[in-house]
Amino acid sequence: MPETPRGDIEKRPPRVSVVVPAYNAAEFLERTVASVQAQSLSDFEILIIDDCSRDSTLAIARSLAATDDRVRVIAAECNGGPAAARNLGLDHARGEWIALLDADDAFEPGRLARLTALARDCNADLLADNLLLEDEAGDREPMLPAGEVASCAPITAADFLRGNLPDPQRPRRSYGFLKPLISRRFLQSQGLRYEENLRFAEDFAFYMACFAAGARFFLCQEALYRYRLRSDSLTARHSTEDLRQFLAVNLRFLEHPALASPGFRSAMQDLCRSLEQRLQWRVFVDEARERSWHRAALASLKGWHVFSYVSSQLIAEIWRRLCQGRLGSTPA
Repeated sequence: MPETPRGDIEKRPPRVSVVVPAYNAAEFLERTVASVQAQSLSDFEILIIDDCSRDSTLAIARSLAATDDRVRVIAAECNGGPAAARNLGLDHARGEWIALLDADDAFEPGRLARLTALARDCNADLLADNLLLEDEAGDREPMLPAGEVASCAPITAADFLRGNLPDPQRPRRSYGFLKPLISRRFLQSQGLRYEENLRFAEDFAFYMACFAAGARFFLCQEALYRYRLRSDSLTARHSTEDLRQFLAVNLRFLEHPALASPGFRSAMQDLCRSLEQRLQWRVFVDEARERSWHRAALASLKGWHVFSYVSSQLIAEIWRRLCQGRLGSTPA
């Protein structure tokens, strides 16, 4: 339950509920919350969802709430992962709009004012802005290059899927990373929630469920969300089981009747092929580590698209290790 109500329930609901799931985020949380407090639109609430952190995250969240009555703290009873934490935020949100904010990311100062105005003008259910990718050295670049989308344009489920396909020219592009402003009325009317069994690509699955429910999803070119790239993030170290679950999610949506269209089916099949390639490479690596060479070889024989991908990855790995003088070890 929220720890800092202080009469909030009696107040007029805010324009925006900013949901901040936090797990061991003590290093970043104050900066993240400060980026919301600095917004030109001040009609918001900040819901910090502590997912049973082992560091001082909860103490920091409580101290922030003590100095700003727009901050509410919700302490999970057990660690449920990012999807469960997001659902706790959705359950307690009171705003017209819900804005997702990861505990190590930040908003540009005019983000909420700009997106709420655009969402009203577009009659959107979800409206995402471009991401401003920030690496660990502090260098920044927009995820989507100029010209990829208009100032504010509708996107279909097929567009969204194509935005998640691997692109060697833009390896950091993934529409699944987007953090849209979401209509709480739309979510409630459709009964939409995150799939709590997913700890990887939970946002992707949630957005696909929104599309299946008929969401009007818009994307604007402006980069107003600062997305911190971290080498130790869950996204950066997905496991074989993560990829297996992600593939299963996509195969389920492939057969969803509300999403049936030639463009969608083609894009989803392309994405599933890409995921199958990555999954079997991961299986190959796991089996190679166990010196199970027969099973490793079988993993590469799941079709020509898998064999060619695994072969190219293996050649690249061998070349990298030759350059480092580590050819005797198994792939990373």
